[in-house]
Amino acid sequence: MDCLLVSHTHWDREWYRTFQAFRARLVDTVDRVLDLLAADPGWRFLLDGQSVIVEDYLDVRPGRRAELEAACRAGRLAVGPWYVQPDSLLPSGEAHVRNLLEGRRVAATIGAASRVAYTPDSFGHPAQLPQLFAGFGLGPFVYWRGNGAEIDALGPVYRWVAPDGTAVVAHHLAEGYFAASSLPQDTDAAVARLTRLASRLAPDGHGPVVLMNGMDHSPPDTTTGDVARALATATGWTVRRGLLDDLDVVAPDGPAPTFTGELVGARVANLLPGTWSARLGLKRRNRDAEAGLEGWAEPWAAIGRRLGCPDERPALRRAWRALLQNQAHDSICGCSQDRVHEQMEARYYEAHELAGETTARVLERLAGLGAERRVPWTSELDIAVTRRIDWSDEITIAVFNPSPRVRTDVVRFELDGFPLYQVTQAGLDVHPFALASSAHHGFVVDGAPARMVVTDSPHRVRMLTESPAVDVEFVARDIPAFGWRRYRLAPGPAAPDEHDGGRDIGWGGVEVSAADDGTLDVRLGDARFTGLTAVEDRGDRGDTYDFDPVGGDPGAALASTRVDRYRHPAGIEHLVVTRVFDVPARLDESRAARSSETVGLTIVTEARVMAGVERVDLRLRVDNTARDHRLRLLFPTGRPVARFTAATTFDVTTRESLPPDDSAWVHPAPTTFPQQGWVAANGLVVVAPGLYEAEVSPDGTIALTLVRGLGWLARMDLTTRPVPAGPGLPAPGAQCLGPVHAALALLPAPDPSLARAVELGLRAVPAGPAGPLLAAGRSLLTLSPGAIVLSALKPAERGDGIVLRVLNPTDEVVEAVVDLGFAVSAVRPVRLDEGPADDGEVALEGDRIRLTVEPHRLRSVLLD
Repeated sequence: MDCLLVSHTHWDREWYRTFQAFRARLVDTVDRVLDLLAADPGWRFLLDGQSVIVEDYLDVRPGRRAELEAACRAGRLAVGPWYVQPDSLLPSGEAHVRNLLEGRRVAATIGAASRVAYTPDSFGHPAQLPQLFAGFGLGPFVYWRGNGAEIDALGPVYRWVAPDGTAVVAHHLAEGYFAASSLPQDTDAAVARLTRLASRLAPDGHGPVVLMNGMDHSPPDTTTGDVARALATATGWTVRRGLLDDLDVVAPDGPAPTFTGELVGARVANLLPGTWSARLGLKRRNRDAEAGLEGWAEPWAAIGRRLGCPDERPALRRAWRALLQNQAHDSICGCSQDRVHEQMEARYYEAHELAGETTARVLERLAGLGAERRVPWTSELDIAVTRRIDWSDEITIAVFNPSPRVRTDVVRFELDGFPLYQVTQAGLDVHPFALASSAHHGFVVDGAPARMVVTDSPHRVRMLTESPAVDVEFVARDIPAFGWRRYRLAPGPAAPDEHDGGRDIGWGGVEVSAADDGTLDVRLGDARFTGLTAVEDRGDRGDTYDFDPVGGDPGAALASTRVDRYRHPAGIEHLVVTRVFDVPARLDESRAARSSETVGLTIVTEARVMAGVERVDLRLRVDNTARDHRLRLLFPTGRPVARFTAATTFDVTTRESLPPDDSAWVHPAPTTFPQQGWVAANGLVVVAPGLYEAEVSPDGTIALTLVRGLGWLARMDLTTRPVPAGPGLPAPGAQCLGPVHAALALLPAPDPSLARAVELGLRAVPAGPAGPLLAAGRSLLTLSPGAIVLSALKPAERGDGIVLRVLNPTDEVVEAVVDLGFAVSAVRPVRLDEGPADDGEVALEGDRIRLTVEPHRLRSVLLD
């Protein structure tokens, strides 16, 4: 038998302790690793498949950099390929690509990244991971969690095949990444333990057997040399100390069994699906930051550089690094102590604000505001690069579209002048926008009334207490694909919303009516749905890892309903439905039932329709006053459903409403599933980015979790999880008390590209007086047919090119056509790591690119 003894440590960067508390112990651990590498020439060590650990260590121990580099370059210390060990299911596919790009970049500073797709502890894995790994030349895939009953037939080594046909060799750690950890100091006892373990892992006596010698945050064992020699002598096996990169040496001969599909089962290990809904506020922040980077900042930075803007890649990298650090599995999953998640907020702010401000800088310069201009008689730059906004309450604005298709949608422009004030001979002069709410009753856009919205947001700038910030909202029509249109904004006569108690709104083929109970009846074209946005509230005696329902639950009792209707001549209509429910305040002392004490829980649902837009927008605000409960929003589709579709990582998948047979699983199968943007059943599409936990019941009801409030990191008394999951720390912050916000939309048919466009919206920025870098009305990139999804448009990691990536989520081969509004000299296929690829023809015909995209395939090209 071939045995590979892999010494390692699994390092959760933050979890039941904070980052700094764990880093203090990381320093001790890596100090010890370097000492052992120097003392034992045959010893090697796996640094958990992530390179951020190297940065964290060297920040505190810069004097040991040379030792670290020498060990890595000698192949004795494995780092990467990830930047951080992510959760596999919650980050977007593109976030995983950025994670591996950054992991490889950081690892290269001390040597090279491991080529093993090591993901030991993530709570399940999406079906497209083999395609992701192949795009970086990674393999094998080494993991623990996620298999259902199929693992009984597959065995420890098999071929995992993605929906597009890409395969990776998978090595399943059947007894975890810790099975050979904490070896006894007594060599005979250690040999006896490893003999029993290897016999369980390979009962037929054939390898490969991977003995994982490490544990969470553990210092290394110091006797592995003696133990390996003694084990070989006692058994006659080949026993080597090495790294996971040595697995190709012990790979099995002959064909391996295959499996296609996602790994979201719990046959041998906890799946922990409650992490899809714990601390949902953080998860929504994650999705917002991803959308800001992938959908706005990266594409426009790439385009802007092509048109003369500065290189924004350093800003993008800093934003991604902050976001990726929050995507470590115990961080984004919400299953850490409260202080960890409080510290995550600063990283989310950094990522989100960098994405937004970088986008604003590029868009404003493209529209002529602050574009670099030379003073005619010198080589100096004009001060216009400061993007100074006209000192007027009448301004030209530019509305940009980040979609590869023409869009009509509502856009909101924030009246924020820059600078806020200036000193003149007459004294302090405040920008007119800072006084707009008190100086003007209304605004017009190109002479038509616009909706004036006064906001009390504490994040918006104001100069005077009595003059809150103002937004202007209007329908922008036919904005070119990756282009912009110019509008003139000026003060105008008052045009307030017409406010009454009506219950019906509608435009074109879209109608919304509010029922007596506050639910919505909706018509989308020929399809009608009733009872949408119903509420389900259930007691939850679980923890951040698992929902654990309470028996005999009274649920939520509707106490009151109010409906307000707002209609504006700009073509925007709203229904605002305010419902108050009486719900149990918490669990009772026994934790077996909910308390008799109730609290009022308010849910405000704003439904919006717009002229020329065939959808319904929903904005939700929940004032969560209750503890120990799960609150879900329900969308009955009107008839039973056995199979439905949903967005998943780099794909659209078909799911079944009945759960699998879990009779042999260690952890019951969930009825919920993770979704990456939308769920569709019986002709209703609910777009819900950031609400990752969904369920579709056999009766055809789509359920989305809005709040899951609970008070414990982990508990040992759950009925739905027989195996412990983590330390029993209180986590009062996980009750998620206070305001909760969510944005959704209803569409009449599954359209991944449209769902993404709805999520990204349009953006309005101030435009310059003349000479924009990008002419208004010009389209820079269109993509057809509609089945093809634009996955990425980003600056290349190296050189001056642009990386374009598309996804075909259908079951048919599709020819993608990309029409460019700028010249390129060459187009080359590339992998996800942006290295050369040989995966199909790409034709460049003038400014048009044609490429064949196979079913469920990602295709990436580099535009030179």
